[in-house]
Amino acid sequence: MFSMHLIHMHCYVTLKLLKKDIINPYLNGHGKLTSFHCKTALFYAREHLVSEMWTADHLFDCILYCLNLIRDWTINGHFPHYIMDEVNLFDGKFNSEQRVRLRTILDIIMDTHLAPLAFVKTDDLGVRLLNNVYTVAIRDMKPRRAVHQEITGFLSVYSNVHLVTHIRIIQEETADKTPDELCLYLHTLVSEIALLQVHRHGSEHALCRLDDMNRDYIIRHLQQHLASTAASICLQHSMHMGNRIWAWYSAAIDSDVASTRLKLASMLYCKGDVQMAADALVDVERRYDNTVQAICGCNRMDSLVTQPRKVFTELLNEGDTDVLMTNRVAYCVRFLRQEVFCAPPILHFEMVRGIRDDFQQRNPNERFWMKWAVVDSRPFLHYLQYLTFRDLGLRHKQIQAFYSLKDSIVNGVKQHQVFHPETAANLLAHCLEMEGQIDDALYGYIASQADMPRNNAANLHIRRLTNVL
Repeated sequence: MFSMHLIHMHCYVTLKLLKKDIINPYLNGHGKLTSFHCKTALFYAREHLVSEMWTADHLFDCILYCLNLIRDWTINGHFPHYIMDEVNLFDGKFNSEQRVRLRTILDIIMDTHLAPLAFVKTDDLGVRLLNNVYTVAIRDMKPRRAVHQEITGFLSVYSNVHLVTHIRIIQEETADKTPDELCLYLHTLVSEIALLQVHRHGSEHALCRLDDMNRDYIIRHLQQHLASTAASICLQHSMHMGNRIWAWYSAAIDSDVASTRLKLASMLYCKGDVQMAADALVDVERRYDNTVQAICGCNRMDSLVTQPRKVFTELLNEGDTDVLMTNRVAYCVRFLRQEVFCAPPILHFEMVRGIRDDFQQRNPNERFWMKWAVVDSRPFLHYLQYLTFRDLGLRHKQIQAFYSLKDSIVNGVKQHQVFHPETAANLLAHCLEMEGQIDDALYGYIASQADMPRNNAANLHIRRLTNVL
């Protein structure tokens, strides 16, 4: 190691950063890549690569070469010791299943041209790289524009998943609050975050490390819950909704393509303003075209594995990022329990989906959001359309909405954009119930239960229907 030049050390340090902040967190205890693995790969790379490659201009190529060595050894199941050939450095560190997972993350890092480096937290490397991510060297000589699109698409999906996960963590703190307490809490929190946007002092605070655009997104999502919670209180007590609630909905409307608009349409439907709800849904459907990327922050979407839609990545380089992310991303729709009166009755079952010992079967990431009603935007759009067109007596459009809902679940392309399939299946089965097709509805709930036996509201629906039968 003492004979290494500075460029070799840069390569080694980068491998260690990837190992620490990206690879091992992804492995999540299923095997562990060590600094010695990184050092060994560097030894072999230094031996195999010509000296002309070891320059600053080719640093990314050298890193990719080391990663490719590790990937090849992962495939072969033998990680050679640099000095003792008979020693396998995978022994005691990785079994065959764990090596498959290691290969997956290595493939992702390489296929995205080292884009995950942008999310290395150590020494703020990721923050500094985000502004210069397109300077990476590309081994396969793809057109620069295509590389830009791939990297931007990956970074956009990855960062949006982490953004909405951050919002979920804030929401978790609200679990035991009354609706009135939640309104006060959210109102105060929105004011504090907005103040941080103006006063940049106190950078030790976590929110201060977010850029302006991310703070705007967080504020919009919190205002979404603030508006919906306040509206739920009004609906529960048959109170008039003041201008402030409408102002909160308006301020939150551009949180993304669909989620706030769908919650507004749902509130209008529950309020009895069916025509206004239908008009809002027309607007959502117009915006939700095939360029929109669905995003889920409920630990259902692996942002490292998910391949962004091709049309989504192509559009990211066409204009202002803030506008594009507002118009090209659809988050899951989340109803906290305090917002229950703004959600259709069928979603109330989602808030109590656990029976018997289901709660013990939830992982830590599920324990909070499974107390809420969470549904993907596209299926919820078509379900709300079904309800509103039914109440308006528009039978043709009602049936069209039913088949659109079904298509969003079974269509192979759209299916990959649904991260809460059991909830979507339950909505479809409920439509069959409303059609009077009880046997088909029961079969739909049973199929949903078969795919996810635990923590699925389908269990409650099956009990309800079998008692009726």
